[in-house]
Amino acid sequence: MNPFKYGTIVKGDYFYDRVSETDKIVNTLTSGNNMVLFAPRRYGKTSLTFKVIEILEKQNYLCIYFDFLPVFSIQSFIKLYFDAIQKKQKNTDKLVQFISNAIKQIRPKITFSADGKPELGIDFIESDPSVQTVSQILDLPENMGLKKKVIVVFDEFQEITKLSDYNLENLLRSRMQQHQNVNYLFLGSKTHLLNDMFNNKNRAFYNSAYHLQLPPLPELDSIAYLIRKFSDTGLIINEQMAQYLIQTAGNIPYYIQLIASEVWQNSITHSTNISREIIDESAEQIINNKYDYYSELFDKQSAKQKQLLLSLVHSGENIYSIQYTRYYNLSSPSTTQKSVAALLDSGIIEKTDNKYIISDPFFKRFLSRIAIL
Repeated sequence: MNPFKYGTIVKGDYFYDRVSETDKIVNTLTSGNNMVLFAPRRYGKTSLTFKVIEILEKQNYLCIYFDFLPVFSIQSFIKLYFDAIQKKQKNTDKLVQFISNAIKQIRPKITFSADGKPELGIDFIESDPSVQTVSQILDLPENMGLKKKVIVVFDEFQEITKLSDYNLENLLRSRMQQHQNVNYLFLGSKTHLLNDMFNNKNRAFYNSAYHLQLPPLPELDSIAYLIRKFSDTGLIINEQMAQYLIQTAGNIPYYIQLIASEVWQNSITHSTNISREIIDESAEQIINNKYDYYSELFDKQSAKQKQLLLSLVHSGENIYSIQYTRYYNLSSPSTTQKSVAALLDSGIIEKTDNKYIISDPFFKRFLSRIAIL
């Protein structure tokens, strides 16, 4: 069985390191403070969060996990948030009674799943939920009379801006300030948007949460993890090759697991010792498997964005300088700025340590095939 896992929440033996970050998040939340977790895509934020939830629940906290990604309207937010809450409420009758008495514009309903199990949901009495109704939903974790302290986790939190017409960002912040029994953990994949939300003094969440920047995994820990995992299935990878695998994956947890999985698949029946050639071959297989996707992703970018991406294959530092613009044959810095904004918004690039990088190291390798500058 392949000892590497990617594409899902990583738990148990597949989750390694992040000890200090885990302790910091747990200690901050249990001290009654809110936190926002910053990190580029594929750094393992959600897996880390579920590790934190596991620890908190053992300490008798009630943890509500909510993903903003599928939210597309205020009605969908209310229904999905209610669903996330009711999944953690064992006493369904109590919740139905509370909703019936406290929130007049929402009606509880019982439906049955395909296997015949009853499921609690809600219907709207009003076609357009009022501010009062939304406020009452936001107050549910505080006002349900729970005997436990509550932690609400908002994943992909930057997507709350999709409901800017309803001013949900400001409304949530105003309700949070009234909550004594609930603390919040915010995270998301678009770090530039989260940074603006929590660092811009003109935004509702300015100075509302402790900031934690999730760094890359320590290389030595990743090397030890790879050596152990390959060894468990009879394969040998030395420190140098483990380091090379990590570098090929951009030292990003998701991609480390991805290429390690491919290397294992290519080695388990052919070779005991993992070589540089096997790692390179595995990287090329990943690119070939995603060739159509990468081609389409590149093709749909504007000409200016394509040129910038090909430049970033070589360097992501000082990209607004005259020297960079001339060397890579870019347009004006203002045009580059627009391209950067579009590529950041789509998650194709990230800004880390004052330089811009292509988020997917294998997309970068794909681009290097055509980056003749």
